[in-house]
Amino acid sequence: MRIAVTEADDAPMVRFRCAAGSAIGRWEGPEPPGIGEHDVELDIPETVEFGSCEPGRDRVEDVPDGSGAVLVAGRVEEVGDGPDTVVVLRVGGGLLLVEAGDPRPSAGAWVRLTAAELHLYPTHV
Repeated sequence: MRIAVTEADDAPMVRFRCAAGSAIGRWEGPEPPGIGEHDVELDIPETVEFGSCEPGRDRVEDVPDGSGAVLVAGRVEEVGDGPDTVVVLRVGGGLLLVEAGDPRPSAGAWVRLTAAELHLYPTHV
């Protein structure tokens, strides 16, 4: 996913914006990022539960309670099966893979989730 880091004063926590909004995330690169555009892979290092959301409105934004949590909404592209189910979400023109708890969403559904923290892995693409 293409993002723009807008604040990096509190590394490894950075503020960024993308096509779906803006939020704070944990930079997982070997060096602190510079202000500007970066290609990253987003990761949520926890199993999540999904809620429904308004179709057609993908987003990434801070939860307004000041906890550092992030709200993510997008369209389900694929749902794996098995004990560690991975759900593929399309968010802001990119893909996000997350481990899903039950109940699992269906492919094509618009869903939202709240994550305690969003991790940003630079891909250097």
